Amino acid sequence: MMSSVWAHLTWQQIRDAAADNPVVIVPTACVETQGPWTPVGMEYILADRLARDAAERTGSLALPALPFGNSDSFMNIPGTIFVRPEILSGLYYDVFRSVVRAGFGRILCLSYHIPNQPYIERAARLLREEARVVVTWMNPGALAATFLKEFFPDPAAARGHGAEPGLSLMRYALEVAVPEDAGSGETSAAYRGLDVQGAAVTFRGFPVGVPVGWEELYPRTGGFGNPTLGSAEIGQALYERVLDYICALIGTIPAQADAEPVDTALR
Repeated sequence: MMSSVWAHLTWQQIRDAAADNPVVIVPTACVETQGPWTPVGMEYILADRLARDAAERTGSLALPALPFGNSDSFMNIPGTIFVRPEILSGLYYDVFRSVVRAGFGRILCLSYHIPNQPYIERAARLLREEARVVVTWMNPGALAATFLKEFFPDPAAARGHGAEPGLSLMRYALEVAVPEDAGSGETSAAYRGLDVQGAAVTFRGFPVGVPVGWEELYPRTGGFGNPTLGSAEIGQALYERVLDYICALIGTIPAQADAEPVDTALR
């Protein structure tokens, strides 16, 4: 049986697989601080695993994860890898275009990192204009957060950059341990006279834009949220819900997403 992992195939197998035009899954994410207990690679590790599991279940192909992203807010905290946005936009376009050149016309991008999404959209719009191929993208982490209400009496208190849903997902996927004395997490009440609410700097309860670094907001932990509320069991349930959604989404992507055929000059 042929592997569903792009990197495990020969070029001849990839050429032959294009005849069936399966969905090609492109996982994208980041390497950045996720608080004191969550690994810095959380987002790309989960994007890569979800892509592989979804590909195996649906007969799709999973590209290797593109691990680095636009992490400028975290760049001064050790462990963070920051790639300039203009580089990301070109990288995403080149990857999408390479998939199309190989003969595939259906692409799903698992965009696990919110700040990457504008550059994914830019690349996707350019690809549609040039090759008449439509890229679909979604954020697995944001989707996982919508399920928190099923597991926590107060989902807002559980959620955080360094807490849920990422920490429970890592407790499931990598068996990450949280010490019993971890505490409820660091809070930052103000920044230069403005309020801080989680990831947002606010004035009178409304978010305002400030080019702030997280080492200024959360200098001790590099993240916020209560790390003691989740579990591996919750992480497994969240993972399965997200995976089910991705597999269902793959089933909606038509054989040719646009009315015009793929430009054969790109092959």
